[in-house]
Amino acid sequence: NHNIKMFYQPILDVQSGRFRSAEALARIVDPEYGLISPAVFIPAAESEGYIIPIGDAVLDQVFRFVSEHDLDALGLSCIEINLSVAQCMERSLPEKISALQKKYGVDPGKINLEITETNFEHISEIMFENVNELIRMGYSFALDDYGTGYSSIQRVIHLPLKLIKIDKSMLEEVSTANGRMILDYTMRMMQSIGKMLDVEG
Repeated sequence: NHNIKMFYQPILDVQSGRFRSAEALARIVDPEYGLISPAVFIPAAESEGYIIPIGDAVLDQVFRFVSEHDLDALGLSCIEINLSVAQCMERSLPEKISALQKKYGVDPGKINLEITETNFEHISEIMFENVNELIRMGYSFALDDYGTGYSSIQRVIHLPLKLIKIDKSMLEEVSTANGRMILDYTMRMMQSIGKMLDVEG
């Protein structure tokens, strides 16, 4: 019923003290129940088979948003969009994104696509082909929630990822000596291989 609304969470550059990008977050704004969290509607959508239509609606709204705003004037380099496992497994994903790019006249460099680390438990040839085709088209990729599940440095080394988003659970351990050391070494390691970093939280 077109009740999906996008909110844009700013991402701060700690060196400059300025917002450098924003992450698109989907919420349902229901006339009866009000604001519904994705923690509620995403599992329901996955079990009922609605995750692809929701993903399509999100992509359309974000591409339209980027076309209607001068990101450079706002000081933003890009907008980040989360992709679900189901979207990544769709053979038609590059064609869908290409159609939106043409429809709204959006520069691919203004969109950064995010894949959660748990997506890679389901990695397949189709998903790998989609990622590589979208990169060929000019889109960049981030690995979200690094530090949860089975974190694999092999994925970071071999996948063409621009950005690593460290899960906030690692930041929450920073008050302990071991937690601080692990976060520090993780950040140093990622930077040494040329990855950009976000630390969530």
